[in-house]
Amino acid sequence: TDERDAGNVVRWSEGRAVLKKERRERERKLSKEMAEKAVKDLEKIQLQEKAKEKYKEWLKKKRAEDSDKKKKEKEKERQQEAELLEKKEKSERLFKEWLQTARNKPRPILNSYGYASGKCTGYCDGNSYPAPAYCNPVPWKPIHVPPPKEDQNVTVKKNKRPVSSQSYRSSSMVILKPKSNLYIGSLNKKQR
Repeated sequence: TDERDAGNVVRWSEGRAVLKKERRERERKLSKEMAEKAVKDLEKIQLQEKAKEKYKEWLKKKRAEDSDKKKKEKEKERQQEAELLEKKEKSERLFKEWLQTARNKPRPILNSYGYASGKCTGYCDGNSYPAPAYCNPVPWKPIHVPPPKEDQNVTVKKNKRPVSSQSYRSSSMVILKPKSNLYIGSLNKKQR
């Protein structure tokens, strides 16, 4: 029995040593995993911080671009308004100048007739044209049109075999040439 007990003790001590070794191995793996996880978490946090910084820089740049764009648009609007106002003032000034000169210009003499103090004034023939307001110094020249040539005689030949493009046409259509004009009609009309 002592030998059995001694063998049991040896087995127990060996089993205990194996258990301790396995426990140490698990603890080492666990600590290694924890360290790796901590490193990954730290890297993740650093990446998030970098992303936040880049986003802040981008947002700042974007806001600056937007403000510059708005400033340019406002400047352009102000410039357009100034140009429009200047154009309006110029047109009003030119209109006033024209109005002053138009008052001082002599009125054209009317070429029509009327009754002034009971007497007929001007040329009162209703069948004639009024005097032209503008006369072209270059006289009018007609365009030369050559005289028409006499029509040549048109003859119609009947083919013995029908042509495919003419097969759908009715055979009652005939082309005749009385005098100098072409006449297209049917045989029925010709018989009437």
